[in-house]
Amino acid sequence: MVKRKKSRSIFTYLYLTGVVSILGTITLFTKLTDGYMLQGDIDSFVESSAIHVKRYLETKGEPDGLYERLNSQDELVFYNYTLSLVDNSEVAGERCKECVMLVSDTGPKVYVRDDDYFSSALPIPNSDKFLLLTEIEEPSHTHEEWYEDEDTQFFTALFTLIGLVIGLLIYTPLVMVNRRVKKLLHTQRVFGQGDLSVRAEPSALSPMKEIVESFNYMADDIEARVKQAQIFSYAIPHEIRTPLTRIQMASDLLRREDTVDKNDLFDQIDRYIGDISLLTSDILKLAKLTNQHGEMQLEPTRFSLVELCQDRIQVTAEPGSATLAIQQALDDPKVYGCDCYAKLVLDNLIKNANKYGNGKVEVSIEQDQTCYLIHVEDNGEGIPEEKQEEIFIAFSRLDASRNLNQGGFGLGLAIANQAAKNLGWRLAVSQSPLGGAKFSITIPKAIENRAVSTCTPC
Repeated sequence: MVKRKKSRSIFTYLYLTGVVSILGTITLFTKLTDGYMLQGDIDSFVESSAIHVKRYLETKGEPDGLYERLNSQDELVFYNYTLSLVDNSEVAGERCKECVMLVSDTGPKVYVRDDDYFSSALPIPNSDKFLLLTEIEEPSHTHEEWYEDEDTQFFTALFTLIGLVIGLLIYTPLVMVNRRVKKLLHTQRVFGQGDLSVRAEPSALSPMKEIVESFNYMADDIEARVKQAQIFSYAIPHEIRTPLTRIQMASDLLRREDTVDKNDLFDQIDRYIGDISLLTSDILKLAKLTNQHGEMQLEPTRFSLVELCQDRIQVTAEPGSATLAIQQALDDPKVYGCDCYAKLVLDNLIKNANKYGNGKVEVSIEQDQTCYLIHVEDNGEGIPEEKQEEIFIAFSRLDASRNLNQGGFGLGLAIANQAAKNLGWRLAVSQSPLGGAKFSITIPKAIENRAVSTCTPC
């Protein structure tokens, strides 16, 4: 036995991916906004420098104006910046070796120190001088760590809250899906251990809804096939044993010299052989209907339901026993499908009505808004309600209402039911007003003008 490797939960990866994505988004956003905010600060600084240049020119001739003060002093010191006249724009960089040079959107070179203080020399119009503006630390400024900055604390709290909200929005549906998957795995494990009646709990979430429906559909099909296989394994030996035993008895009698009516015994042997041949034919027919893989496919045809019923009554029903009733104002409905499957459905239902009815069979066609309905009814003893689901299982015969002496192997209704499924039709049984069984074939109008599935030879 090959040892399976321990699997890792996909939801663990999803959780980790979500956390990493949130952290990565916050980091990337911080980096991008830092650059954007720095560029905004640079542009604001250059605009402020340009205002000082304009003010410098406007105060020319004023005794205590900025113009006179700058020309009479090497440097003017204000609250958080200094002003001075220099001969070239490179002086700002030369005076601050640890500064980093940046360029504003308007063009002037700006030097930044410690990511907080800017310095730049702007040209003075109609002059060979430059006005150097340099930011300095405020006298009342106290040094604080980056994490003590109010803006940093605000954005950290904001991003943390956004991350928690996004994480919660991602985590909640993932937990729900994770629970659904675990329940489905448990159901699959129980089903695999032999409890074929277990089904997955319905879900409204996609794609879990589709997965659950697919699993339940598969489970229904497997359960039906296993049940049918079990019935086959028990019923086939029994059904074959009966005619074989009778053949053996007839053969023993034929060996006796005192046997008088040997021709009658030969006729009985022929009938028993015919029963075995019929059983084999029905089993092969049901197997072919149940498993269509690998068969040559035929093109579906468009056929009339009225003509189908008329033809099958004429071929299958006892003379004078069956009647066909068509709902008033019902046009001749035509459907696409394999007509050989449709014949199997009608033939087996009419034969069943002939066999178990008391000489009266009614076939009727009607419609509602969504489908056509074909009913086959007889005036026999009917089928008990608690047995109506079992009647479509192969080899099922109801002793209370079906007499074994009437022949058959209990395969006819199973064949009819499987042929109906292959057509996309639905077969059901109920009690007939005539007193016997009423078999109803539901044909959706959605398949009136198209084939539901491909056809295989019947």
